[in-house]
Amino acid sequence: MECKVVQPWAITQDQVLTCKGWTLDKLLKMHKNFLAGNRVPVSKTTEDVIATFDAEGIPAVIEGLQHLPGWKDDLLNVDCLADDSSIEKVPVRNIHNNVDTKLSLLDFIERTRNASPFVQPGESERLYGKDLKTPQSWIDWLHKGNVVPSCLLPTTDNLLVHLPESAKVDTLMSYIGTGDTFTPSHKDLCASHGQNLMCYTENDGSSFWFMTRRQDARAVADYFHNKLEHDIDHESYVTSVEDFARAPFPVYVIEQKLGDLVIVPRTSCHQVVNHGGLTVKVSWSRMSLKSISQAVYYELPLCRRVCRPETYRVRLTLYYTIRALYTKFSEQMRQHTVLSCSTDLRNQAQQITQALRIFDDVLQNECVEDYVSLPCHLSSESNHLSCDFCGADIFQSFLECEECSSDGDPCTICPECYAEGRSCSCQLMQPTQVRPLNVILQERDEVIRGLQEHWKTSSEEGVEFATRAYVSFYT
Repeated sequence: MECKVVQPWAITQDQVLTCKGWTLDKLLKMHKNFLAGNRVPVSKTTEDVIATFDAEGIPAVIEGLQHLPGWKDDLLNVDCLADDSSIEKVPVRNIHNNVDTKLSLLDFIERTRNASPFVQPGESERLYGKDLKTPQSWIDWLHKGNVVPSCLLPTTDNLLVHLPESAKVDTLMSYIGTGDTFTPSHKDLCASHGQNLMCYTENDGSSFWFMTRRQDARAVADYFHNKLEHDIDHESYVTSVEDFARAPFPVYVIEQKLGDLVIVPRTSCHQVVNHGGLTVKVSWSRMSLKSISQAVYYELPLCRRVCRPETYRVRLTLYYTIRALYTKFSEQMRQHTVLSCSTDLRNQAQQITQALRIFDDVLQNECVEDYVSLPCHLSSESNHLSCDFCGADIFQSFLECEECSSDGDPCTICPECYAEGRSCSCQLMQPTQVRPLNVILQERDEVIRGLQEHWKTSSEEGVEFATRAYVSFYT
């Protein structure tokens, strides 16, 4: 099908978005709704500045990382990527028909370099490399290069690190594209904190970001659903400039260039359009306790509604986080009994308490009175069992039918879908659990007792624990 190139305010199925002629100044002058994103030189970036960005939920850019001594041009380039023996085939998407395929990295880079910087009439192929594996040498540099602020590194305040190796989730990905390739409007998964570093460009390549504030997440969802007739959680709608201009909320416009680190607030809607020559970006997500809370109460129900895979294993992450935090807390309590009321231990206790409150609400949806009689599938945790209907990660309880199987795997349905009437063909599903529930409840009680002992020792007052015990389930 022939593509008709138009400016992106009247996109239909036979037309393709193009950013030809875009400049940041032109876009910002197009509509009063468009605001420039906050930019801070890396030399003036402190943890307090970053904490302010997070508290306000406003998109921001830390600029100038390419001028730091730790920046390595000889490492951060596509030729180094091509030389990495661990990267063979890479997933690429043709933006003209949304068909995904795999190409050798060398072939993909060659096609990308040979492509015109903008969509041409009659063009049938324009490839974008999404969710590519990041070389280990780049990951090592990211952690040890003293370039990215330490509080934004992939392992900082990221509860996903507490998952066991068998259940690890990889959130660090690379993206390679040229002009007029894009990622449609979307939110990062599970209310995670997003970071995106442009580490290599050719021929003045850059990327335009259209971003919203965290506080506007509900307004964004309503606007997409009611006015644009698309669901933001489907990540399938390419939003035109005019669509953004008509939005009843501010839209922050950022042009990301070499050395720019874009900070994406939790639940910020954002669309990225590559401009000009080839660009390479490295992106990673972090799941803080704020992310976990927002995911459990708001984002996971939305994912279920649109059948979007959970990916980040939120409830399992919460479970292992409580275990890890309490182990650290207990060791410090044993070593520093006299200092049990120290600020550090107090903060740890409060963090564990907050996590427990969320976890109790998770357990309320996972518990059944006759759990002792239910079979357990301990291998389900490492095998990443998910609901066959909505894609939700299975943490503890699920329903299973071995007779109604797909490719030899039993039909699996989460409790929420089953309660809504979804089942297998024979409708004779067996309630099942991943691990013995009494083990989880015993671990929970141990944590609560330890926290209560801490507050008793330190004479603290007014701290309530997640003591909504499901007493009928303990016996």
